[in-house]
Amino acid sequence: MNILVIGLGYFGESLALELARLGHDVLGVDTDMEVVQRNAPHLARAIEMDATSIEALHTLDIPSFDICIVGRGSNLEESVLITLNLRELNARYVISKALTDQQAKILERIGADQIVLPERHMGKRLAHMIGRTARTLDYMNIEGDYSIEEVTAPPEWWQRSLRDLQLPRRYGIQVLLIKSGDHYEALPSGESVIREGDVLIVFGREPGLSQFGE
Repeated sequence: MNILVIGLGYFGESLALELARLGHDVLGVDTDMEVVQRNAPHLARAIEMDATSIEALHTLDIPSFDICIVGRGSNLEESVLITLNLRELNARYVISKALTDQQAKILERIGADQIVLPERHMGKRLAHMIGRTARTLDYMNIEGDYSIEEVTAPPEWWQRSLRDLQLPRRYGIQVLLIKSGDHYEALPSGESVIREGDVLIVFGREPGLSQFGE
């Protein structure tokens, strides 16, 4: 996709670089030339610009971007103005960063299609990972009580099939993928055998995942 990221601070920069790594065409915009020059070699384009100026944004052909991301959230006035500018220029889809619930509500009301609260999301994610054992490698909440976790297979699972382990019955979780070294097995069957060192991507409700992590 063709993606515009406005604001290359800690959040915007890491997001832009990861999107570029995943193969998307990313234009990074920031007011700090040093930041722009640092990111330029890794993005499709990076330019110095004050995105609070609608005249400046107009030169970027905003409708040509699949997604526009406002990564500046520390200054509410700037976030609001940039989001409004993008809407005025007929942006297809706007994602705006917010630091508080109040800021999120304001940005949503003025036209942001999606709001992200990175500090809150990261705090929640870390809390869930701390609440698990060392087997939990990553955690992502989906909706409500549902989550996806990346876990290392515990020793008591080694050399046993998924049918034998009965994970849906015991924990209410489903194995979506098994990573064995460089081999990936998506949607494994009941005959799939777990081996030492395997990493599993599992999906389920929070109570079952918590019990599994004990």
